[in-house]
Amino acid sequence: MDHAMMAPAIGSMAVTAADLLALATCIGVLGFRVWVVSFRDEMSRHSAALLLPLWRLLGICLAVLTLSSLGELLRRAMEMSAQPLSGIAPMLPAVLLKTHFGRVWWLRPVALLVLWLGWRTRPRLGSPGVSATMLAAACLIAASRSLSGHAADWGDITLHELMDWSHLLAVSLWGGSLIGLTLAGFGAFTAGTAERRQLVVAMARRWSALAGAMLAVVVLTGIYNAWLELQRIAAFWETAYGRVLLVKLSLALIIVALGTMNRYLGIPSLRAWASGSPPGDIRPSGLPAIVLSWLTREQTRRSRLDPLLRFVRRARLEGVLMIAALLCVAVLLSQMPPRHLGRVPGHAAHGMAH
Repeated sequence: MDHAMMAPAIGSMAVTAADLLALATCIGVLGFRVWVVSFRDEMSRHSAALLLPLWRLLGICLAVLTLSSLGELLRRAMEMSAQPLSGIAPMLPAVLLKTHFGRVWWLRPVALLVLWLGWRTRPRLGSPGVSATMLAAACLIAASRSLSGHAADWGDITLHELMDWSHLLAVSLWGGSLIGLTLAGFGAFTAGTAERRQLVVAMARRWSALAGAMLAVVVLTGIYNAWLELQRIAAFWETAYGRVLLVKLSLALIIVALGTMNRYLGIPSLRAWASGSPPGDIRPSGLPAIVLSWLTREQTRRSRLDPLLRFVRRARLEGVLMIAALLCVAVLLSQMPPRHLGRVPGHAAHGMAH
């Protein structure tokens, strides 16, 4: 690829990466607000202290998402018209009003308006109804991606689009909350824990349950989507798309391993910690916990490191790896899936060579 073609490709990937990261973080933070932070008594003082930095991060992500939505429109208009950025202005009305992408894109400004209005309720960090409405609006933006991406090749409102949308939502609810807490929330999560240990444990358990449910959806929809795009196992190593997907899957496996450790070792340790038991007295229970404790030598470290700190360290590493996995997704979206390579002259051999 020559330099003249490389710059637009990198710019396109940058726009897609910013859009994906901002959207996933928005959905993750709002999902955390709706399902993990209790609405009991409208909001405890400690919960509000935790959510305030997340709400600020949500505002930053909404700003990025607003700009990236405009960037996505300009990028697609350039692709459709084969014109440079300076020459697409006359084409924008036709793109917005007469193309499938344009009609789907209109979901974004509507949803962003709802999100910005909801974010303005920051003094109360969003009532249950406002937060749920904002989450629904963010899910609508996710739908706009599925309705105008690779999954839309089979037509409008298809099973392929539904599976792609479900995958994106599950990754965002699980991974976006990890990213949000990694970037803004863990400092407040660990501050002043002496007087709110039970609250921390309750939120960690709800968060783990949400992650487990979303992981099941990610696995099922991911298998479906991967088979649909690859269509043969050899495409994993014979095509650029497949190799990037392998990197993404490798990152996902590490994230799942860290999450499993937090679920079976971290949360039981937090429960004992909240009840006042000395760290050295905590023993794993259940086969998964015993095996993981033996493999990771967790038992020998319990007396040296605070249980909450261990839990947060693993979750932070998950968040960093999740950012890397979403960057892989941005690269995948710029690649031609292997299912197309045989239909385009010269692409099959090119995909295998590169």
